[in-house]
Amino acid sequence: MKIVFSNLPMKKQLNQFRYVVDGNSNIEYDGEVIFPINSVLAKVLKKDEPVKVVLLKKQDVEGNSDINAGEFMRELNQINRTIGAVIEYKLIDLPFVETKDTHEAALGKMVDELVENAEIFCDITYGPKPLPIVLFSVLNFAEKFYKCKIENIVYGKVDFLTKENGQTYPSNPVLFDVTPLYYLNAFTNTIECKSAEEAKKMLHSLLDF
Repeated sequence: MKIVFSNLPMKKQLNQFRYVVDGNSNIEYDGEVIFPINSVLAKVLKKDEPVKVVLLKKQDVEGNSDINAGEFMRELNQINRTIGAVIEYKLIDLPFVETKDTHEAALGKMVDELVENAEIFCDITYGPKPLPIVLFSVLNFAEKFYKCKIENIVYGKVDFLTKENGQTYPSNPVLFDVTPLYYLNAFTNTIECKSAEEAKKMLHSLLDF
């Protein structure tokens, strides 16, 4: 089974891009998508495979997140028409405040969606900045206690250019697979050394720095 965690954008204007992949050609997709993770899913989903998509939605005053949740489902369902995976959607609704209680609620609700031995995919492109930090805690929990495999954590990057009239527009879309960053964090959490200097040497050796 695959589990997908994706932060939803809170903005009104959404743009479709064909993302060029940096560092992992296996997930490069020829089509255009609004949500970068869907380009990955277009490459990895399989016929009749169960997939749980967990959308992390922060409540915004204009209700854009609700609309964007529908757009996500529409886009992935269109991609899946030629694949035939069995997709289930779950929505985690959170207030747009960055308090301890909110972060703990997000962590608990995400952990509740875990399934043993699942393959996990994540998109941290959109949403408030603390969400990826909470998500890394969920992934640590999933690996340690549910024996899950962390497949891809992706981030879609664009440059914002300025027209002659002063308006900005997104350009040069690139999809980064930042999964190694997660495993680097896991390494620093598990490393055992007698001194800080020894730990630093081990880290530099790992990084080839």
